[in-house]
Amino acid sequence: MSVDPIELARLFLSATEPTDVLDAVARAACERTSFRRSVIMAVDPVRGLVRGRAGFGVDPAKVDAAGGPVGDYPVISKLTASAAPLVVPASEVADMVPDQCLRLFDVHGPIAVQLLHSDRLGLLGIVFCDHGPTSTLRPSAADLATLTELSEVAALAFQQALLLRRSVSLQELRERSRIAAALHDGVTQQMFAATLEVEELRAGAVLGERATVGLERLADRLGTALQQLRVALVEIAAGGVPDDRGTQDGDQAVATRIRNVLARTGAGGGPTPDLDVTGEGPEPDAVSADLLVRAVREGAANAGRHGHATQIAVHLRRGGSWWTVEIDDDGSGSAVGVQRVLSGHGNNSFGLPSLAKECARVGGRIWVSDAPRLHGLRLGVAVPLSAR
Repeated sequence: MSVDPIELARLFLSATEPTDVLDAVARAACERTSFRRSVIMAVDPVRGLVRGRAGFGVDPAKVDAAGGPVGDYPVISKLTASAAPLVVPASEVADMVPDQCLRLFDVHGPIAVQLLHSDRLGLLGIVFCDHGPTSTLRPSAADLATLTELSEVAALAFQQALLLRRSVSLQELRERSRIAAALHDGVTQQMFAATLEVEELRAGAVLGERATVGLERLADRLGTALQQLRVALVEIAAGGVPDDRGTQDGDQAVATRIRNVLARTGAGGGPTPDLDVTGEGPEPDAVSADLLVRAVREGAANAGRHGHATQIAVHLRRGGSWWTVEIDDDGSGSAVGVQRVLSGHGNNSFGLPSLAKECARVGGRIWVSDAPRLHGLRLGVAVPLSAR
């Protein structure tokens, strides 16, 4: 059953999530034409990645498995200079899309391809349509015209949904900054004043041994709490603002995000950080990227808080299929003890067991060993390029 154009435009423009827009485009591309199948992939030119986002007439699991580096899709560069759809003959399909997609969707006939492009946000996605794996039917001019019409309206709706998400994220960031400022001007100042009063008592009063020990312990706890609060306030105020395609820190690469985490760690009185980056692999997807950054944040915090480390050394390896990050410290932590924490035993820690579960969920791995150079602990995390 075909969809009324006005109703379709209203549906697209009322969508508040990019996924809703793409699902509607994929469905309408088949309902309003003779196409049997459609697949939509989101394109991230900054990170150089393509990933499956929506489909109609195909297995959703195959859509999720599709994607890869932009360079594997020559059809994108060929379409960039044209607003019209491109019909790729069966004999040329293998030259335009990667073998992975051909196998996933069992493509043997011609396909119609159309970009989703926004004047404001640039390249957003790409739509593939065909008449099924066994068909050799060539798309008609009417079907291509409809696909163009759908793509234009969908690109506007996609842009609207992305900008709405960005607006909400910026509002959340402003609210986090307000809360952080209020805590800094209130709680932090009160804790700092309490620290000074304890120091005055220690310096000026004649106290017994038990009182002296108690004040020293209180001063240490106040100092540690004040340091942790300051680091937390920086995190709250900085908070990640999702970019137009769902990543946590906008267009920033993983290495840049890790540098930011380490800079905040050093500025907050934590261990002195050092970062070494090797390899030239493409950026991982948002889920894998967040796990790498989270591993550094967790490792740095634990090294200072529990291991009393003064130095941490982070090594980020960028591969073509896997990315790995290792955090070494010079602290006093025990590898055996941390391994128990990772398994969910030994104490009430939440951070590391949660990180381990997330790594396992995406097919990655996490390990703990002795740090050979700094003679403390090493926390390592490896994740696949795509967690989907």
